[in-house]
This record gives sequence, structure tokens and C-alpha cells, in this order.
Amino acid sequence: MMKIFTLLFLLTCGYSVPAQQVLTDKELFLKKNPQNQTYLLADGRYMALDVYRFGRIKRHRFFVGDELSFKLKNGRKRQRESITAISDSSFTISNFNNILNENLYTEIKFREVRKIRVYRRIPWVTQGAYMLPVAGGLFFLSDTFKYHGGMEFRVQFDPKSTLIAGGIASLGLLCKQLSFPSYNLRRQRLHVLRVK
Repeated sequence: MMKIFTLLFLLTCGYSVPAQQVLTDKELFLKKNPQNQTYLLADGRYMALDVYRFGRIKRHRFFVGDELSFKLKNGRKRQRESITAISDSSFTISNFNNILNENLYTEIKFREVRKIRVYRRIPWVTQGAYMLPVAGGLFFLSDTFKYHGGMEFRVQFDPKSTLIAGGIASLGLLCKQLSFPSYNLRRQRLHVLRVK
């Protein structure tokens, strides 16, 4: 009797659970970010930055419409622009010119790029990149300037509090390096791939 009950239970559970649908690579791509629909309408190219660390390769992907932060070999200023097109050996960015009232397109070859900064959101760590330096500064100010009633403030400098505040702020700099790493393209590889 128990075997029959178990068999009926398994049969009813098996029919009540809907079958899982297998998604194609394009459907998975769209499920990750629905804005990639415009990318799929293009020719399917994307830039891939292969980072070699500790015997493994981490690949960062940049699609048309993504914002890219980079430095050129002949420039000191970091640029943060949207990618408008990708070819086999270059990518194109656009800037809006207020005087001409139109977009100006600039093609940049891969060999001209010196560094690329990647933005990745790590829970708690990314927030620490912003909040820990502020917390270190507030800790230093609150321990240095002390309120003694009325309108009287006293300055009491303590080297220990400076060391603690500096440690908190430097922990924020470490969080910034983890959340926003910069990769030098002399050691890393930037190339173009296609979605099949």
C-alpha cells in the first residue's frame, strides 16, 4: 500500500512541475540584459579584453552602446565614452558637439589604447570604495575637534586616531582597486569576437 501511495505521489508531482525550457545562447544573452536587443540587430561583434591572472583568463566584454573608460598612448586624460561601432581592429566613439549641434565620430585603433578601466559592482566592496574614505575623515575630525559644552571646541591631536583614520581610508582605496581595476594593454589582449 505504501509503495502505491509513493508511486502516485511521484507521478502527480512529476506532471505538476513544468518542464524546463532550454535557452539558446542569444536568448541567454538577452535574458542577462534586455538592452542587448539593439546589439543583436548589428553585425554581432564585441570587444573582448582577456586578462591573464594566476594561471587563468578572465574575459571582460564590451558591446556597442556600453560605456568604456580608457586612456590613449599619446594622452594623459582618461576618456569615458559610449561605443557606437566596432570593427575588426578598432572601435568608434561619438561626442556631441554643441556648436555644430551634431555627433562627431572618432575611430580609435586598438594599438592606440594604453589602459582600460573596468567597472564591476561587488556587493559591500563597491560601497566601501566611496564610504570608507569618508568614514576615515569623519573619524579623524570627530576625534581631533572635541566639543566641551557651550560654544567651546578643543583641538586634541592624537597620533593613534590619525593611524586608525588612515587605515580606514586606505581600506577604501583597496576597495576601489577591487571594484574599478585598470588593465595595461601591453600585458593584456584586446580583440574582437562575434556572437554566433
